Amino acid sequence: MSQVHSADIIPFPSRGHADSRPDAPDAPVMADETADPAARLRRALAALDRAVADQTASVARWRGAMGGLDGSVQGLRDSLLGYGARLDELRGQVDAAGDSARRLEGWAEAALAVVSPSPEAAVQPK
Repeated sequence: MSQVHSADIIPFPSRGHADSRPDAPDAPVMADETADPAARLRRALAALDRAVADQTASVARWRGAMGGLDGSVQGLRDSLLGYGARLDELRGQVDAAGDSARRLEGWAEAALAVVSPSPEAAVQPK
């Protein structure tokens, strides 16, 4: 099963990393860039926009997964209802077969009583 990416951790920008690319989207803030509050605000808003876009995509994927789960649960419900209906039908068939078996047993006992002599006749002395 594939792993679902659940969250992005946005690191707090550190100041003064010389080995970072300044053009990277999440590049650390250089010391000379902190002087302009408008630039900091633009960067913060851009990072917030990316985070909101990522969250929106994650929520859309989650909703899609919930829709798939709903379909699976409905399919399971339909299967179970069909299974219950089939069991009810089989119960009726078993009851009818039992009734037929009891009628046949009664008929067989009556037929044997006519053909066989009574037990008292077999015990009588000669």
